[in-house]
Amino acid sequence: MTTTEWLSEKIWGPKLIVSEEILVLQKDWIAENSDAREEGVLRDEYLRRMKIAEDAHKEDEFNPAKLFELAESYAVMDPRDSRALKLLQRLTASGDMFYDKLRQGDCYQMLSRSLFLACRFEECLEALMKAHACYKENGNRKVRRSNNVGLLRVHAAMGDSRKAAERLEVALTQCEVKDDSMLLYMHAKSALEKTGVARDAEILDDIWYVFLDTHEEEKQQWENYKNMGDNVIRQCNPDDEQDDKTLAEKLSIFWPMLRRELMDNPIFVFCIYSGSACLALYIFLQVMTVLKG
Repeated sequence: MTTTEWLSEKIWGPKLIVSEEILVLQKDWIAENSDAREEGVLRDEYLRRMKIAEDAHKEDEFNPAKLFELAESYAVMDPRDSRALKLLQRLTASGDMFYDKLRQGDCYQMLSRSLFLACRFEECLEALMKAHACYKENGNRKVRRSNNVGLLRVHAAMGDSRKAAERLEVALTQCEVKDDSMLLYMHAKSALEKTGVARDAEILDDIWYVFLDTHEEEKQQWENYKNMGDNVIRQCNPDDEQDDKTLAEKLSIFWPMLRRELMDNPIFVFCIYSGSACLALYIFLQVMTVLKG
């Protein structure tokens, strides 16, 4: 072990070794955090907000609202930041700290993400269920869908694909716009297909296509996405197309490109001119031989 690795282990704790499937689920949750950031806001602005939150927390260390704002500023910059996890654990150690159930649910939801990224799945599930209860009392479709996606991921990470599939079915009923269902399907695909169980993929497809059969607009949009994806793949991989064209058709497609490439090559041009000159000289000599004979 190098000195750097030893210091890192002493400061941040031992490095966790997780499977590729868990890494995919964690990357999806981190990507959600990036998508939720305000558009056009640069890193410097987030650092400025973090400094303001740190100063406000120092002035009143026992104010739960300021404590949560500081944890939120850390988590927005880096969801893996251990400082955010420590602050959120401290905030929830004494139970519910906010009268507003929506705010309390946000606190538990953020805590669950930090725990999931730390591979503490049992504690993550407990925090998600607390957030679920808060959102049930005071929440909207957006936060409830986010909570169900979190439950889907943690159930998949713990190997309980049946409960993960149930969370998918519930989350699909909470989609407000067509893009929500598409994004949810992609998250579920990462969660259920990366668990290494073939049956999980079949369950996912069954749930998804039943949903499409009962939602015509989403079905049309899904087919459009598939067609666009197939067209992109064909353009990027022309060799994968069916070989049903004749030789003349293939030459008509590739000959203009080949001719342009050859004419831009100086060696090829020199060979063409040299060959033409030799051919003309040979014809001239043959004609002179015939005339003399």
